[in-house]
Amino acid sequence: LFLAVPAYFALLKTNFYKGFFFIVVLSLYATSIEALSILTAFPYGTFNYNTQLGYKLFDLVPWTVSFGWVPLVIGSFTMSSWIFKRRIYQFFGGVSLLVFSDLIIDPGAVLMRFWTWTEPGNYYSIPFTNYMGWIFSSTIGGLFLFWMLPQNNLQKMPYYGSYTLALGNAFWIGVTFNAAYWIPCLMGILLQVIIITFVKK
Repeated sequence: LFLAVPAYFALLKTNFYKGFFFIVVLSLYATSIEALSILTAFPYGTFNYNTQLGYKLFDLVPWTVSFGWVPLVIGSFTMSSWIFKRRIYQFFGGVSLLVFSDLIIDPGAVLMRFWTWTEPGNYYSIPFTNYMGWIFSSTIGGLFLFWMLPQNNLQKMPYYGSYTLALGNAFWIGVTFNAAYWIPCLMGILLQVIIITFVKK
């Protein structure tokens, strides 16, 4: 919850009313699509949340889930808008950063038993469907963000809009390093270099 604050505050400062609407709607979307996957396996695959993330809404999805995903959307697309000038590149860059960040997050999260896959996959027990699902959900989230906010809003986002992405990534670098999960650890270091290099001055 603490790590979500910089991204939320930056978005609200940039465009309060549209930013607030985006946070509310995308939080509902994040919770709903997680519940959908638990019930139907679409789009991420079949998994179940354990108790570490708090009370489960409708006994399916912890209430904290949206506070983890929505700030990642804000941070990834903000970072992409600082890297690329053209809107189309900003969009695909944001989707790519989101999916890349999940390649770092999920191995540590599964290790910490935040959730359990019914049919584990080859990448640190995470199935390929999870990342296909992230491409799908990130595309929807990005389209909604781009529809809500003018291009200059993202480009003018305060520099601390990237703090949620950077601090969260630093946490997962520590988790994966401690577990000797070298692939996500090195990917996390690469992402941190990208953030430091392109963060708005």
